[in-house]
Formats: sequence, structure tokens, C-alpha cells
Amino acid sequence: MNLPPMRQLALASLLAALVTTTASSTQVTSQSAQLSVNDAVSLYARGQFDTALAELDTRDLRVIAFTRTLDEWVRTGGSSAEPRRRLVVVAFAAEAVWKVTGTWRGGFELNSDPSKVIRVPNDPERIGLASTEGLGRVATWAALHLPKTGTPDALERLLWLATIGIAEDGHAWHWLQNDIVPPARKRLPDESRLRLADALARTNQSVGALRSVAYAARRIDALHIERIRTSEIPGAIRTFEPLLSDAALAGEVELRIGYLELRRNKWPAALARFDAARAKLSEPILLATTDYFAGWTYEQQSQPVDAIAAYRRAHAITPEMRNLSMRLSSLLFQRNEREEAYTILDRALNAPQVPMDLLVMLERADARFLPEWFASIRKALQ
Repeated sequence: MNLPPMRQLALASLLAALVTTTASSTQVTSQSAQLSVNDAVSLYARGQFDTALAELDTRDLRVIAFTRTLDEWVRTGGSSAEPRRRLVVVAFAAEAVWKVTGTWRGGFELNSDPSKVIRVPNDPERIGLASTEGLGRVATWAALHLPKTGTPDALERLLWLATIGIAEDGHAWHWLQNDIVPPARKRLPDESRLRLADALARTNQSVGALRSVAYAARRIDALHIERIRTSEIPGAIRTFEPLLSDAALAGEVELRIGYLELRRNKWPAALARFDAARAKLSEPILLATTDYFAGWTYEQQSQPVDAIAAYRRAHAITPEMRNLSMRLSSLLFQRNEREEAYTILDRALNAPQVPMDLLVMLERADARFLPEWFASIRKALQ
């Protein structure tokens, strides 16, 4: 992509900062883990959640061996304790796989090596817990262990949502559509997030994921790397449209449809969807994403004033997001508003932690709620 000279300068500065940050990040020393899976889940069951997860020995831990041990732990408690133990192992497994994959989550962690994460061995017994495949396999295993009868309570609902979230984080779209969402919807037929998860599973299989996990960690602008099948976009839009009648989903669905219109270069249609999303959304991160996409769309139409206005709204919510800051500062620099441009870029480059790209946040779907859901699951287990 050919960029104006000033934008090339801003991009070069950003890349230099990324290289520096990458070099310094290698100084982190990992904490040695000691607990076996059996001991860790026993500790987790007693309410010592953080200790159990922090001291779980994840070195060379394989998904199948991990889940077999959890199955055995459930059986050793006896038949009377089995229903409760099944809930405990689902919670523990979901938190454990989510924690162990945290070093690369989002594709923009500067010290990540995607090749180590996404390579899947031919032998299922060798698939590691710390992998995208591991997320999907643990989610599928968890779906088999959640209750099939009785009235679902608040804890079961949270565990289903967490299971959906880790599956989406692992791009397990086939398993979601066929093995996870159907039993979840039987148990929770009125749950809006499950309706959206079903649509996401189907559209991601037909259109392709919003971003490529294999390449995202090496790039700084997700809007230029994802490879999706544009011929499938009309069908994907039709899949999402029925969800617009659900007030809990309407804003996010407008945003997702707008992004699909953006990907096939339908600029006016995309902007109309972003305007509709903005009017229906309340979640700050999705509002920022809406304006980030709107700003990018205005740029494609050579409308820098409108692009700056949209980027400013997004920047007010996520002032340290590097892609956004680079785009906004570049446009301001070209307008000779250099002091503000430098201030914006400097803050993003010197942020203590690099936030995920907003496209990645949208692509992660329900996984963005996992910290909140895990906190509620722990309270329910206590």
C-alpha cells in the first residue's frame, strides 16, 4: 500500500518502537509451576483459584491427558459428588486453557511466536493445551460435561458462556456450530449471546475469520491482513440480519454487518451501518471499534475531516491503541497540527501495555467478556 511521506514517517517511528518493545519483553522470567493437574483442580475446588492456576504445571501439558485427569478426578468423588465436580472441572479447564494461552491472545502480543501456537500435530494426543486447537478441544470437552437435564441455574449459564468464549478465541467455528452451540441453546433457548455465537460460527466458516492468527502478531494494522471470501459476504449479512430484532444484539450486529460491507468496499453501506450501530451501542469498546472502522472508511473516500472526527471519538475511548493513534496522528500531521499529532503518537508508543487492535477485540467476540464471567463463576462456586 502506498502511503504519503508523512504517514510513512509515522509508521517508521511506530515500527521502531515496536522492535524496541519486543527486545525488552524477552527479559520476562517465567514462574516455575509445581502442581499436577489433579492437585491443582483439588485446590481450585476448595476456592484457592489463583493459586491453583498459577502453580499448575503446564510444561508439555497435552489436552487429552489434561481432560482425562479431570475426568478421573470427577469419578473419584463418588456418584453423589459427581454433578458438583463436573461443574468444577469445566470452570477449572476453561480458566486453565484461557490462562495458558494468554501469552499470545489477540495476535498482537509483541513477544509471541505464532508458529509455536498454531502448529497442530497430526497425533491428537500431542496437541498442547497452549494452542488455538487446545481452546477448541477444551470447549468441546466442556460442553459434554455440562448438565443435560434439570433447570439451568446462574452458574450453568456462566459456564456455557465461558465455553462459547474460549471456543471463539480458538476459532473453533466447526465445533461451535456442531458440538457446542446446539446443546447450549437447548439449555438456554432465550440467551442472546448464543444466537450470535451461532451466527458467528456459520459466517466465519463461509466468509473466513476477520483476521489471520498466523500473521497478526507480525503486523500492526489488522485492517490490512485478513483474507476473507468477499463472494460469501451477502450470505453472511443475511445470516446476521434476523438478529437485528434482538435489542441486546442489534448494535453489535450493525457493527458486524458494517464491517462486512467495508471488506467488499461498499463505503456508503458500511457508513450507514456504523451510524446505526453508534445509535444502538452502549459498550465502550464496540463504540470505539465502530468509529475506528468509520474513520478508516472515510479515509478510503479521501474525506480526512470526517475521518479525523471519527478517529477522535474512538481515541477518546482507547487513547493508547497504536493503530488508531497512528492513523489519527498521521492525518493531523498532514494538516500541520503537529504538536497534537506528536502527543497522540507519543502516548501510544510509550504505553506500559499495548492494547489489542480493535478489530481483534471484535473478532474475539464473547471472549472479551471472559474475565468478568470467570469472576462471577468463582463467586458462584464459593
